[in-house]
Amino acid sequence: MNGWEGLRAENYRGERLPMTLGLAAIAPGAVAGLLAGLAIVAGQGRSLDAAAWISLGGSLLVFVAGLMDDLMPPGPRGLRAHLRAVASGHMTTGILKLVVIAGSSVVVVAAQPVHPGATRLAGAGLLAACANLWNGFDVRPGRALKFFLLAGGAALVAGVPLRLAPSVPGVLVAAILALPADLRERAMLGDGGSNLLGFTAGLGLYLVLPGPWVWVAASVAVALNVLADTVTLSRLIDAVGPLRWFDRLGRVSDSD
Repeated sequence: MNGWEGLRAENYRGERLPMTLGLAAIAPGAVAGLLAGLAIVAGQGRSLDAAAWISLGGSLLVFVAGLMDDLMPPGPRGLRAHLRAVASGHMTTGILKLVVIAGSSVVVVAAQPVHPGATRLAGAGLLAACANLWNGFDVRPGRALKFFLLAGGAALVAGVPLRLAPSVPGVLVAAILALPADLRERAMLGDGGSNLLGFTAGLGLYLVLPGPWVWVAASVAVALNVLADTVTLSRLIDAVGPLRWFDRLGRVSDSD
């Protein structure tokens, strides 16, 4: 199935739902955040740093790459499956998406004046790993949005610089608005929305964490990606009581 009809997919219960929350809420939230930041700093007689524009551009590239993957017929799932396809001579949209995510992560982190060179390497890894990780979260209603609200909210409370990344609070507001539709299984994020959530979460954490903790966060994100491709995140979450409770909070059905 090709074209815009491709923006429908089966959820975990086999029901076909529109994958429109990324297009209708999350990506516009990133743009609205930058416009709001522009107005706020202008009122203070200042201007946004170039990093803010670069971070928005990188975020939208990540979103578009995910959206293109959504529009294509279902293909291999999981990083290992994509790598096997490439090894056999078949390029997948998933691999192309990962290339875009990696490139955007490098450019966005390089534009942020908050850490020295070595830590920027970890920062790029953090953004890329989070973008892919949140895609892995998005297999149950509300999961990706709720975990984004935790990570993005923590970054906002810790003081994400508005002049560098106004898209972070913008996406937070959009995530809050999109959550009811996701929990009630009326629509889904799709790869575009979930990749953008993770990319934004990674950016927010990179901007507020001390250098050593950026390395820790990147290592954890990479490890979770590996586990998601082997054990599955659902199994990990279900094994931890508080995470299981949080994951199922607000769903119309808590049966996984």
